[in-house]
Amino acid sequence: MILIFSFLLIAAAYAYGFYYTGLSLWFYFLWVPLSILLAFLTFILFVILVFQVWMRTDPKGKIRHKVLYQVCHMVLILSNVKVKVIGKEYVPNETFVCYSNHKSDIDPIALYYGLHRICSAIGKKSLFKIPIIKQCQKVFGAVALDRDNDRAAAKSMIEAIRAVKEGMSYIIFPEGGIKTRDTEEMVNLRAGAYKLVTKSEALLLPATIIGSSNTKKRKTIFKRVKITIIFHQPISKEDYSLMNTTELGQRVMDMVHEDIKLYEDNQHH
Repeated sequence: MILIFSFLLIAAAYAYGFYYTGLSLWFYFLWVPLSILLAFLTFILFVILVFQVWMRTDPKGKIRHKVLYQVCHMVLILSNVKVKVIGKEYVPNETFVCYSNHKSDIDPIALYYGLHRICSAIGKKSLFKIPIIKQCQKVFGAVALDRDNDRAAAKSMIEAIRAVKEGMSYIIFPEGGIKTRDTEEMVNLRAGAYKLVTKSEALLLPATIIGSSNTKKRKTIFKRVKITIIFHQPISKEDYSLMNTTELGQRVMDMVHEDIKLYEDNQHH
């Protein structure tokens, strides 16, 4: 991977520099840990500087999303999670809003990796209190949603609708957070979440995530978790304009539940 290779290259450069320091022999034992530490600090400094530039430019930039894809891939590897994608041919090249079930904190990362498209996400406000995620909000065009404040939530939704109209695709979990890990099925239908696609008139991409709840259920990270992501044929404006948001939400929910039932039936045979 590009990011890992870059990090190792920086560490090797520091180690090469230490080789010619002329310091006493005992110092040589510090080459590896010190080189890694300095490489990490250099990498972080570089990221901070790049983020400062990206905050002032279009969040739909291709390079930053290639970097984010690499980061997501690396997180999945470090988390010992393998993602299998079904229906990749249904992921559109034009602007879309992807709706999916939500059972784990790894879901946005796995879904972004599976989509492999320039897109952002709508997440709960508390997430964006974490410094690094707060920085990512402006860089990647993410939107924070305050579910406890209707006025603030409406303002955030208007912001997201405007962004979709300007060509930014989004990931959104219409259940309004992780409600339970006891079932893969959607257990809550928030019709308001579907206003993002109906008001922006973008394509609606239904997706089903199966197996992600196992990341929390496993006792050790050494146990690999396999996640299956299923994409469906997008629902166009012409199709969903005949439905209200509750009916649209129910249609997506039914598709997710059908995927889960078929998957579970196949597992038992």
